[in-house]
Amino acid sequence: MAAGLAAPLVLAVGGGLVSAFFYLSVLFGGFGALILGYLAPLPLFLVGLWLGAPAAVIAGLTGGAAVLLGTSGSVLVSVAYLLTGAIPAMLVVRQSLLARVDSAGTLEWYPSGRVLLGLVGMGVAAVLVAMILAFDQPGGLEGVVRRMLAQLAEPLFSAQGLAAPGPEAVWMAAALPGLVVISWIVMTVINAALAQGALMRFGRNRRPPMRMGALEVPVWLLPVFAMALLGALGLPDAFGFLAVNLALILAVPFTFAGLSVVHHVVAQRRTAPVPLLVGFYMVLFLFGWPILLMVGLGMIEQWIGLRRRFDRAAPGQEDE
Repeated sequence: MAAGLAAPLVLAVGGGLVSAFFYLSVLFGGFGALILGYLAPLPLFLVGLWLGAPAAVIAGLTGGAAVLLGTSGSVLVSVAYLLTGAIPAMLVVRQSLLARVDSAGTLEWYPSGRVLLGLVGMGVAAVLVAMILAFDQPGGLEGVVRRMLAQLAEPLFSAQGLAAPGPEAVWMAAALPGLVVISWIVMTVINAALAQGALMRFGRNRRPPMRMGALEVPVWLLPVFAMALLGALGLPDAFGFLAVNLALILAVPFTFAGLSVVHHVVAQRRTAPVPLLVGFYMVLFLFGWPILLMVGLGMIEQWIGLRRRFDRAAPGQEDE
């Protein structure tokens, strides 16, 4: 039995070490190192979705210890690794591998939409904690972000002989926390999807694929998102700043819900569904603004159930 446990343990520790190496590669600079930094959670997801949640915990803690040693005892960098990569990977793996037997005797896996909502909840919590920690600073969290961006911009403007903008002129500051959280959520989802795809390719996956076309978001999220939007438009000062960033973060599930409608419709086509999706995502990332359409499409899906209507209208099915 000891020999049987040794191999998973070695794989988990190895995954943590590789993850730490990817994370620390950012210190070396360069575009390639930046890509490796983004892929730091990938080994944790590979280990966890293959060997289970305990392996993900071992890999994450190993990675945290390796980052601590690799930065000569920098607790701040190690904690950042744990909060942004290891702990989210542990939680996503745990929730993704939850399953139960329904009344028909079929194995029912934890919904992918709720896994996504867990990441969104972590992002919201991070913004709230940051606002609390910056409460005694001039201007609160928004003031801290504005001053930080103004300091970063000053050398760039000075090098061109231009006057650097003051903190109040940095328009991006009002939305930066939400944009950072969105970037983190997207990269976490991408790493999890890459890991699941690689494991399926070699027949090592525990959970069946999470189909984008089947993603569901909770009904109560729509009114919460609507209230955040109204607050972003009408609330002043710190409350408006919080509402803007919450609205940005809460838009993420609706973006994925909109994408699920696209995947669902394309999957019904019998000819060339993959090239259609590739072309769609190229347009999405090249132009950017279609993401707003995906948010709106996701809200409509949540409201009237577009996918069910498309199913009823599909060839060979009775339309109402």
